[in-house]
Amino acid sequence: MFKLLLISTCLIAVAFSAPRRPTGDEYRAELVAAGLSTSAVDGIMKISEEAYISFSKYGKSPNFQDTIEAVTKLIFNLEDFIKTQSKEDQTKYAAYCEKKREEYKN
Repeated sequence: MFKLLLISTCLIAVAFSAPRRPTGDEYRAELVAAGLSTSAVDGIMKISEEAYISFSKYGKSPNFQDTIEAVTKLIFNLEDFIKTQSKEDQTKYAAYCEKKREEYKN
């Protein structure tokens, strides 16, 4: 339960308070540098890409409800995916999220 809360909080922090958002390649490089396996990184990137594409259906000015729906779906999809990965990847991803959370606090 704590991991779920930690990951959710991390993703929400990333989604709403990023001072400078990384490009896709930079995000991939961060995940690789965090020590995640290639399959975990590929899965996270695929889910993120699908979320980006599906968010475009809301147009240039999504309302609050649309945004919450899209972010919630992204969070749940990432959580479900991470649960299917090795314990090592789960631990490294949680550490990555905690690091990002600390970055966004400052």
